[in-house]
Amino acid sequence: MINSNGGFTASRALRPPADVICWRLWPALTALVVGAAVRPAHAQSVSYLHLPEPLQLDLPAQAWEGDQQPHTMSVLEMRRGGFRYWAWYGLNNGRGVGLMRSNDLIHWTKFEHNPLWLNARWPSVLRGIDAQHPDRLYFAITRDYDTPTSHIVLASSDDGVQLKELKNLVAPVLKQRNQNPNLFRDPVTRRIFLTYYRGNDENYFDIVSKSGTDIQTLDQAPEKVLMHTTQTVAAPNLLYLPKGGPGHSGVYYLATEIYPNRYADQDKGVWQVKVFYAAAADGAFQPVAGNPVQTGERACLFQHVFDNRYYGYQSHLDHATDKWTMEVLSAPLPN
Repeated sequence: MINSNGGFTASRALRPPADVICWRLWPALTALVVGAAVRPAHAQSVSYLHLPEPLQLDLPAQAWEGDQQPHTMSVLEMRRGGFRYWAWYGLNNGRGVGLMRSNDLIHWTKFEHNPLWLNARWPSVLRGIDAQHPDRLYFAITRDYDTPTSHIVLASSDDGVQLKELKNLVAPVLKQRNQNPNLFRDPVTRRIFLTYYRGNDENYFDIVSKSGTDIQTLDQAPEKVLMHTTQTVAAPNLLYLPKGGPGHSGVYYLATEIYPNRYADQDKGVWQVKVFYAAAADGAFQPVAGNPVQTGERACLFQHVFDNRYYGYQSHLDHATDKWTMEVLSAPLPN
């Protein structure tokens, strides 16, 4: 397993229970694991897409949003209600989830009957994963955000507006945040992946993956820790490009947000987007060349492909207003 700086960290699954084995033995075990996990000398550096300057979206505030702003956008091509694209967005501090729609992925109109949910953040949506209900939408959404027991729930909707909460995907755990969910349907294996951040938001940050063939049983799937670090890393988001990577043979990109030296008194950084790549959706992710791919208080990148073109939606903290704005990045795909 790698940490957010590109080095290796031993899997948490190897850690002995604290009440059974003295933790003084752990550094020796870690040294053995880290020493064995060395990147091969012949490993080929992989780059991310060449991104243009971000374009800020014009998203006039709605009354229900109050002092919060759109922070994430999960987009599907729907062709309903006079709009080709629908995007479900979450506000930055978890007040709720809303809907906006567009015909060009640049100009968006917020749904007049927002909010769809309150006490909700970070919606991630999939369609076409239920054979019996192919048009049914499934959402992974954070509940109780910014609390020590934030957790992730599964919801469904047949119209994209009325959401029904089904169950916990990741149950609440005392003094442990489980949030920033990303639902991803692997086009190669057809498995459904839930990737999310777990930690204490201070000095313990994990990126965790669960996968299965059925969204309804994803809550029971075993967890796999993709990376662990004491520095801020969160907001995982997966994308597969069939002509990307070495030899244009396909690559999985995992976008994350980082904040170097977030709690340091000196050399404090800013929000940035750091991308990793692997040969599988829960593989051994390595940092791409040229990281970070976005800087200057930018975070929460959601990666999409429409009409053979890349669209990334991210949030940007504007220091002049102390508010978050939404931006879009558009780029051609590798040939």
